[in-house]
Amino acid sequence: MTLLLNYRPVLRQPTGIGVYAKAVLPALQTLPHVLIAGGEEGSASQRLKRLAWSQFELPRLARRHQASLIFTPAPEGYLGPQFIPQVVMVHDLRPFSHPERSLQSLYFRRWVPPLLQAARHVLTNSQFTAAEIQRCTGLPAERITVIPLGYAAEHFTPGDPQGPIPQQPYLLHVGQAYPHKNLRRLIQAFARVAPAHPQLRLVLAGKPHPTETPQLKALAAELGLQQRVEFRAYVPYAELPDLYRGALAFVFPSLWEGFGLPVLEAMACGTPVITSAGSGTEEVAGDAALLVDPADADVIRRALEQLLGSTALRSRMRALGLLRVQEFHWARTADRTSELLRALH
Repeated sequence: MTLLLNYRPVLRQPTGIGVYAKAVLPALQTLPHVLIAGGEEGSASQRLKRLAWSQFELPRLARRHQASLIFTPAPEGYLGPQFIPQVVMVHDLRPFSHPERSLQSLYFRRWVPPLLQAARHVLTNSQFTAAEIQRCTGLPAERITVIPLGYAAEHFTPGDPQGPIPQQPYLLHVGQAYPHKNLRRLIQAFARVAPAHPQLRLVLAGKPHPTETPQLKALAAELGLQQRVEFRAYVPYAELPDLYRGALAFVFPSLWEGFGLPVLEAMACGTPVITSAGSGTEEVAGDAALLVDPADADVIRRALEQLLGSTALRSRMRALGLLRVQEFHWARTADRTSELLRALH
């Protein structure tokens, strides 16, 4: 029996899906398998071509290799009669609650529900997202398995930064500037604490968003913060730990996250975390972060003031974070994923 590993959705510059896919791959490769590699840039045209490929070529490849199961580390696959059963990984269903005028939102709303209903089994990374899958698709709980993500413990470690980081003290956010990341309210909250901390900067690291990023830059300028809010493009994986380690706090007030991998990475680097209550980030952070209502910039401001004003609180949150991340390991994620796929095929 052969497992077809459909890694076409894994992009050249990996974000959450790519980090997950790479982490579980070694364990999956211990099974009889055929790997279809990814490596696209992630453009809209490439996504459209990949969706067509998934519908027609993916099942043909599976038949050609006599695969008994297809696994895709993202919610992509083929519809119609399931001659070769599929297992897909759903990282979140954010386009349902926070849709944009984009191909991704259209895809999630039209293609993903029938795909999940057709799939033999669905993996996800949090109880929060599992409940969302059930709400949006009616899928029974027994066809969903929650396997939490992990973090690279050999890469994200506490300590002093070894490479170049901003010279002035800074708060940090890591993630592409999608509207649901709530960076507008983060900038507004930063504006309210900035006068009392004249050396403090806000570093927003991540791939720019074509419409949101220009608006965020305009907001920073309007608030007189254009010299204190730094927009960094995609940060190479090798440079992320130092960026986390150098920050006074990691601030991740997203309106919606299926899991929130950067929260784990920041805590593993010994950085105090402020993040959102009410979604996957709360499930990940537990009591090891300051939880805020992401819809209220003043609540975010008060959490910033708490951390900035208390060395003792920062030390306590650092210790709690380092303890919390011990519950999350990529090896455990990979082993559980491999065991499930072995049982299903």
